[in-house]
Amino acid sequence: MNEAAIEPPFASWARWFVPALVAVLLVDQISKAWLFSLSEQQIATFPKWIDLSWNTGVAWGMGSSMPVFVVAITIILIPILCWVWWTQFRPLGAWENLAFGAVLGGAFGNGIDRVLTQFGQEKGVRDFIRIDLNMVGINYVWPTFNVADAGICCGVILLVVLSFFKRPVPITASETKVLV
Repeated sequence: MNEAAIEPPFASWARWFVPALVAVLLVDQISKAWLFSLSEQQIATFPKWIDLSWNTGVAWGMGSSMPVFVVAITIILIPILCWVWWTQFRPLGAWENLAFGAVLGGAFGNGIDRVLTQFGQEKGVRDFIRIDLNMVGINYVWPTFNVADAGICCGVILLVVLSFFKRPVPITASETKVLV
């Protein structure tokens, strides 16, 4: 097999992982900075699905009474997620890298808010998207969330869906050298 035909490992995962991570992280941080810099009068002119709030816990406010513990868990989990992605998911393909990029972009986005909260710069993770299901006949208002949360959820859902399809693990360049 011609070694020149083998794509460098960096190029195969980076073009999916990096843009997803950067897009989720930047859109999350820019949208939070912009919306939370506005006055109450300006926010009042926005649609009802914009509702500014702070969450010192994780999903649905769990752990909000222990914000230091939540920050510690975040600081531990992000490197573990990076390791899992690098060792298990990075070699699998475009969709897995796209999904993990969204998950890690969201984890970093909310992690930034959690760390800033510990230094008194924020009141918690900045949430602003409100989904009221009453308009479709369901008596429920979804807990407020942000772009980082959406990135995490969409990435995890994509990974779960992909897990139902058996896909061959590509052979790396170093394995190809052994086979030739």
